[in-house]
Amino acid sequence: MARDLRLFYLFRLLATSYLWVPIFVFFLADRGMDWGEINILGAIYCLVVILVEIPTGAFADRIGRRKSMMAGALAMVAACLTAYWAHSFSTFIVAEVLGAVSMSLCSGADSAYLFDLLDDNGRSNEYAHHEGRASAWHFAGQTMAFAAGGLLATIDLALPYLVTAGVSAAAFLVALFMKGERAAITARRLKPAGVEAREYLHHMREALGDAWHNKALLWVIVYAAVVFALLTATKHLYQPFLRSMGFGYAEIGFIFAGMYLVASFVAHMANSLRRAYGEDVLVWGVLGTLGGSFLLMNQVRSEWVMLLLLVQAVSMGLYSPLIKPLLNREIPNSDRRATVLSIESIARRTLMIGVVFAPIAGFYTPSAALYWCGGVGLGGFAILGLFARVAPMRPRDAIPRAATAEETSFPPITPLD
Repeated sequence: MARDLRLFYLFRLLATSYLWVPIFVFFLADRGMDWGEINILGAIYCLVVILVEIPTGAFADRIGRRKSMMAGALAMVAACLTAYWAHSFSTFIVAEVLGAVSMSLCSGADSAYLFDLLDDNGRSNEYAHHEGRASAWHFAGQTMAFAAGGLLATIDLALPYLVTAGVSAAAFLVALFMKGERAAITARRLKPAGVEAREYLHHMREALGDAWHNKALLWVIVYAAVVFALLTATKHLYQPFLRSMGFGYAEIGFIFAGMYLVASFVAHMANSLRRAYGEDVLVWGVLGTLGGSFLLMNQVRSEWVMLLLLVQAVSMGLYSPLIKPLLNREIPNSDRRATVLSIESIARRTLMIGVVFAPIAGFYTPSAALYWCGGVGLGGFAILGLFARVAPMRPRDAIPRAATAEETSFPPITPLD
């Protein structure tokens, strides 16, 4: 198991090391996209995820989590190569679709793989610890990727996409050598197409039932959706925000890298923080500080902005190792684990479209979007607080074992000279 854990950590490091993240807004603007089109592309990405998330989750549950992770890595290679050569809105849509499929194939499947790997060895109670460590590797990979992406952008804005394709190919190779797939999955054989389709639909209905009838699980899904939407919005808003403060490509890349380095450290310490302060403090602290920091970003002087970015970096680091154990603890049947996690991802993407991307695309500039995100965060804090008492969650040590079977200080978003 130790070998598979090391390979899993390496996969987490490579699979989401997207060098284009700190500069993709500038890249798209350089290729002729305006602010509205950039956010429409983001909304299309989320919409595709919503459409394919449950089928890909069922794919991972029935065909194999490792195979799903491998397919996801290859899809990201295709997405990056498509974006590298794209010069039209329609071609960028193709790249977004491929990227969304890639994310869906890996999302849920990797967490389910880790949980089952531990559970098959009688160590499911260690999931929170290993999820935190895997998240630290994930953020460490992003730290290096974002620093490199900013530097490569000073040469050519498209280079980070090309290099990311190579990194994703390496992630595919790592997954290829991973073992430890759950025996019940590896022993499963595909049936005739009609029978297989009916069983897929039945499997998905059961997973939807698992989420709908468990109030605690449903609460965690909504909470995760609000926090995720705000954290993802930062990737769109930081670039024009930092550009307005005079930072260049390389500097923006290093700022992103610094934030994700902090996030990596926090993720590594997440289990210790959970024991020291308790889950309740961390859950409400993450959402409250996120909402408040967005509201303050247009108000504070530039020297205080980095402190707000630091606060948000801490929330990034806590998100996965805090949320995923809460989710996995409430899932009653491990044979539907990846599918239920896919349902949670759908909720996140739906919120992104409905309350983040759609309004942001309508705003003339990113400045008002910062206020909007702050309002979403604090509004979500209040609403979730009202419903918290009707959705009591399991204690930490009650992890179920697997079942056997405009107008603004911002300038236009244009590339640097």
